[in-house]
Amino acid sequence: MGIKTAKKNQEYALVSRSRDIYSDFNHIFLPHPNTKQIARKTNVDAVKLAIRNIVLTNKYERLRNPDFGGNIKRYLFEPMTRDTEVEIQYDIKELIELYEPRARVFEVIANSSPDENSINVKIVFGVINSSQQQEVDLTLYRVR
Repeated sequence: MGIKTAKKNQEYALVSRSRDIYSDFNHIFLPHPNTKQIARKTNVDAVKLAIRNIVLTNKYERLRNPDFGGNIKRYLFEPMTRDTEVEIQYDIKELIELYEPRARVFEVIANSSPDENSINVKIVFGVINSSQQQEVDLTLYRVR
């Protein structure tokens, strides 16, 4: 993939540039300081943002797509036991496999903190076109 740039004799040369395989809008919608365009996330950062959004979305939050999301936050109101952590790990892995085809999940680790009313989740995954492992760390907590 490349772009053509004009030379002095109106000849065009093919200039290579890095390929963005995956691209999503940044969720904060702030303009880029130089281009004034909406900033975007590319490649691994785009997949990390998508995984984060999938996990944090509850069912019925998306219009016209009520089945999207996983209601992971419902576990915050359950007793903090090892069984609850295993259920969270299983649900998150299923969510990512169902809704994020760009990621391959290797491991999901959930640790509860009953004193802080929170659950720390670590998702280890790989992007389909990359050989490196990536991580997403989330803290789910109750607001009273």
